[in-house]
Amino acid sequence: MIRTSRAFTFEVPMKSFLLILLMWVPILLSAQPGRSAFSFTQVPVSPIQAALGGTQVAAFRGDIAQTTDNPAFMDSTFHGSLSLSYLNYLTTINQASLAYGHQFDSLGFGSGYLRYFDYGTFQEIDETGIELGQFKAVDYELGVSFARPYKYGISYGATFKQVFSNMYNYFAYGAAIDLGAFYRSKDGNLTLGLTADDIGVKLVDYTSDGHELFPWSINVAIAKKFDKAPLLFALQYSDLQKWDLAAADQDALDDVNMDPLTGERERSVLTFDNFARHLNGSVVFMPSDKFNLMMGYNFRRRLELVIAERPAMVGFSFGAMVKVKRFGIQYTLSSYHLGGTSNHFAITTNLNEWYTKRTAS
Repeated sequence: MIRTSRAFTFEVPMKSFLLILLMWVPILLSAQPGRSAFSFTQVPVSPIQAALGGTQVAAFRGDIAQTTDNPAFMDSTFHGSLSLSYLNYLTTINQASLAYGHQFDSLGFGSGYLRYFDYGTFQEIDETGIELGQFKAVDYELGVSFARPYKYGISYGATFKQVFSNMYNYFAYGAAIDLGAFYRSKDGNLTLGLTADDIGVKLVDYTSDGHELFPWSINVAIAKKFDKAPLLFALQYSDLQKWDLAAADQDALDDVNMDPLTGERERSVLTFDNFARHLNGSVVFMPSDKFNLMMGYNFRRRLELVIAERPAMVGFSFGAMVKVKRFGIQYTLSSYHLGGTSNHFAITTNLNEWYTKRTAS
């Protein structure tokens, strides 16, 4: 039987949550995030995340692994939920993850996850060209999340995570926190999400003692479901902390205007192109709770990775979720560029359903 939480007071925890958030604001604003520190943490853990454009912090579709996207996602009915996923990212790069959720009487809803990210096997060759053997490059992420309800349909949560990286004989370690808030209307048709992701630092570098910030981000999203149509529409604005995302795109940097009088070259920053790079949209067709079809579109992925002569479906993602008896099965196909698509699989179940069945028999 699913347990429910006892009554408790929320004012003090909420104040503590806001205090943590405010403590990090001046640090984030005064420092520049690293461009490559554990960037694999931005790869979706759940196929649902992948299907909804890579990230969607306002649309919770019932996968416990989605707490890696917004730690404020919570539902006591998911006590005992288990999710196991596999992602064939690109070529020989693979990811496997395990997530579990548990309702605690005093702490609220908790979840934990483990991610294994494998870059493949590499050949070691010395300076003379002699093959010395093979080695692997892998990353690990271990996270624990807690979420609690506040009031007015609002919940808040945080994920504390540690990240490890092993490249040949070199090792790196970092720690970070994700903060999230989630609002659900009384009828459940409108949801809002807000997250501050990857607020952390690389504590041990591969080759030096230097500390580098994670590539942190602030994200806000809205999702709307309709009473008379089995559809959900969602839109997310990512990287609220930085406007000029095109600065990381060489094609955009080459697109400059020249002053005919002075000859000075200047790139426009306040453009629709820059605005679009923050957006990803998605739609879910859900004729029943046991069957969902999902489609997402990531503007930034499209703008940065598309080949103009052959745009194909770069930036699009398509997914399906089916529940068969006590199992949920998920699959997503995401197009990153013309020569690379990712296949994301997951199977979910609730251990309480197995326990209840056994008790009943």
